[in-house]
Amino acid sequence: MLIALALIIAVALVLFLWLGLPAMLTAFGLHPAYRGAVHRFPGGRALIVTTSHATLGESGKATGVFGSEMTAPYYEFLDAGMAVDVASIRGGAIPIEPDSFRWFLAAPSDKRYLKDPVFQTKVKNSMRIEALDFTQYDIIFLAGGWGAAYDLGTSAVLGEQITHAWAAGKVVGGVCH
Repeated sequence: MLIALALIIAVALVLFLWLGLPAMLTAFGLHPAYRGAVHRFPGGRALIVTTSHATLGESGKATGVFGSEMTAPYYEFLDAGMAVDVASIRGGAIPIEPDSFRWFLAAPSDKRYLKDPVFQTKVKNSMRIEALDFTQYDIIFLAGGWGAAYDLGTSAVLGEQITHAWAAGKVVGGVCH
């Protein structure tokens, strides 16, 4: 009887964590549902810029862009009818914070990304920022994460590109947790 009770408690705890933890994190503000106005911008162009930095300091721990800080804006822009390009400081494969795709942290946009070969290809083959003209985009969006702390703020090329885009009246924004 005691073993059966322990088993029931263990199953209940696992179910609570599996179903309850994401809901509890949402209640505390993680990935809240957006209830504001939704805009369309067919024919517009957006550029998402991410880090190329893959390790947390000298610890060797894997890091990069935080998943939802890249995936959420990508799908907002795409669903608004915009063409969306993805770039990084050095170009090539963008490192993604591995913890950001854990089941209790993953946003709906992260789950969509994991089923989207087109977006995944853009992330694996990101454009190098120095090869782009930021003034050719309507929106430039900087995606955050721990990796961004190492190369976004110190990139002279990124600073110049954003300066030119801002001077040309482009929308420049970003996010970091």
